Amino acid sequence: MSHLIEIEFGQIGSHIQSIPGIGLFSAASIYAEIGVIHRFDTPDQVLAFAGLEPSRHQSGDSEFKGHMVKRGSSFLRQVLMNVSESSLIHNPVLYDFYKKKRQEGKVHRVALFHVAKKLVRIIFTLETNNIDFDFSKMR
Repeated sequence: MSHLIEIEFGQIGSHIQSIPGIGLFSAASIYAEIGVIHRFDTPDQVLAFAGLEPSRHQSGDSEFKGHMVKRGSSFLRQVLMNVSESSLIHNPVLYDFYKKKRQEGKVHRVALFHVAKKLVRIIFTLETNNIDFDFSKMR
């Protein structure tokens, strides 16, 4: 079964698996849920599709950001949160970003949520530009 997935996913030409910490099954799952990336105009639309955008409350001139809305694809959200954790081991830039969020007082799960959002932006860039992941381009 894994051999078939490897063959099929290899023919698609996705760059998701080039991100350190994302294996074949996770990359294939992310691709299967997102589908063709060009149906999204911005990474924010992918975040909304995954249910990773914060809720917003407006009252008059005030706007507040709240908790994750948890609409969208719960499976995609779960896979992204899982690969976020494994990416911390393989990607020092993401680990430093995670540590920064923790130092800001965020609990582990919230800091991981921010890493997942950053991963979505990376995936969007790789897929729309048809390029593999490159550590030297991380900030």
